[in-house]
Amino acid sequence: MPFSVYLRLVSLLLILMPVLASANTLLGNTLDSLREPKTAALDGVPLLSGRLLAEFYAQRDNALVWTDPARIDALLQVVEASPAEGFVPEDFHVATLRLLREPRAFDALSESARIAADIKLSDALLRYVHHTRFGKLDPVAVDRKWNDRAPVPAERLIADMRGALEAADLQAFLASRLSYPFWYEHLRQALNQSAGAARLAGVPPVPPGPALVKGNRGPRVALLRERLHRLGDQGAPLSATPDLFDDALHAEVVTFQRRFKLSADGVVGPATIAAINTPFDARKVERMRINLERMRWLYDDLSADYVFVDVANYMAHVVRDGDIVWSTRVVVGAEDAQTPMFRDNMDHLVFNPTWTVPISIQKKMGKVSASYTLVDRQTGRKFSGGDASNYKRYRVIQQPGPRNALGQVKFMFPNRHSVYLHDTPSKALFGRSTRALSHGCVRVQNPTRLAEMLLNRPDWDQARIATVIQGERTRYVNLDRPLPVLLYYLTAKADEQGAVSFRSDVYGRDQRLQELFAEPVLSARIAFEPPVTAPPPDAEPADGEEADRPLQVNTESQNGVRLTQADD
Repeated sequence: MPFSVYLRLVSLLLILMPVLASANTLLGNTLDSLREPKTAALDGVPLLSGRLLAEFYAQRDNALVWTDPARIDALLQVVEASPAEGFVPEDFHVATLRLLREPRAFDALSESARIAADIKLSDALLRYVHHTRFGKLDPVAVDRKWNDRAPVPAERLIADMRGALEAADLQAFLASRLSYPFWYEHLRQALNQSAGAARLAGVPPVPPGPALVKGNRGPRVALLRERLHRLGDQGAPLSATPDLFDDALHAEVVTFQRRFKLSADGVVGPATIAAINTPFDARKVERMRINLERMRWLYDDLSADYVFVDVANYMAHVVRDGDIVWSTRVVVGAEDAQTPMFRDNMDHLVFNPTWTVPISIQKKMGKVSASYTLVDRQTGRKFSGGDASNYKRYRVIQQPGPRNALGQVKFMFPNRHSVYLHDTPSKALFGRSTRALSHGCVRVQNPTRLAEMLLNRPDWDQARIATVIQGERTRYVNLDRPLPVLLYYLTAKADEQGAVSFRSDVYGRDQRLQELFAEPVLSARIAFEPPVTAPPPDAEPADGEEADRPLQVNTESQNGVRLTQADD
């Protein structure tokens, strides 16, 4: 490098150093002011977590992040594609992104306005990594009584933000950082297929007439092709002979028929024409969007093996290596004793369990037989049978046996709700189509087979399980490793072809979720690690829930204790 050029560079750096130092100081001061208040906003734009943004910038020495226009443009493209996940671009400050991606958009900004713009862009990225990994809404804020999830870990969000900014391709990093379970992929695919129906505006329906088959030609074939094209892959090239029913159109018809559970023969008869002409249903699209949101609440970092309880469909599934390997009918909580939605880890099974009668049930009991033990709450003395209604004095325990309310096996994943899976002597209930009938726990139709599936060991086959049960002694058996259990309340779910089953909203939860999902989110409940130097011994790890209205600053308020559900 010529000495004269080197000298100019040094001189430029000496000129800029005070400016950069000033920018860093002002940025740091601005971020420090956002750490404490309940909600934060800059120029009327709400920030998801002032404290998290402050820590994110502190790890970058309070340097400006968005100095490369290409980086802003890449984030804008990600945001504009967010409807594929059920969001709207407005969830991520799309107006700000569009404004600041313009050439020389920063030139006219003052130093403080430039800093505010940088923070807003970082908040857009924060919102994207938060919403796609954990959901836009805090499930506890949506319904404190029936939803449960720990606060979102701050370090996970910051790691995602840092990864996106350090990656050579921001869009590719954000698209690849999550491993989606198959049921999320299926519903997302169905959402995009259904949203395609909105693109049919102005396209006439396929008129009735003779069945269309490969080799036919005419205007009905051209309309068929146009409607399928708009409903499906917009990137697929249109045929040079749109009025010819060729091999490519035949393949599209078969795919469509499979998705709608029609006879997949490639023949376009009355049933297929009716399905292709079905008008766009915005209400169904909204139901798919809110159920994708529910899925995001619990799916982060999910292993390939787990138990999936589909509460609204009254089914439980064992998933191994990411696929369903076994399913059974279940009975779930009644409307006034709902099965909550949460995720925990199953660690053991109990054969021939006892049943401690919940007080809510004990109040309605009178004299009981010797199959129940009354335990004096003060002295601990035990009595066989007697008047169980005095719940203040006695705790009531039903001994193991075929008539025990928990049946012959229960599956334990200790949780604050005291909800678990178990057998039941009331087998006839599994014959009903609607099975919201329990006191909150999940009753399993075929519990011994489920026990065999979960223990997953040659020495725990059906013969040994039967022997243990016949012994009538309570037996605890640990799983080889804890297994995630997901209790999901989903009123829309899709299969691999994209066919969506819409379930009855038996618990009446959809309306509130839909209303909240359409509103802007002002804050998030985030857990921050305590300071390394002197952490308070009883520090609450969670940082708050949403505030009522935005101020010019934001924080996460402390979260309270949630539901504990009595035994079934």
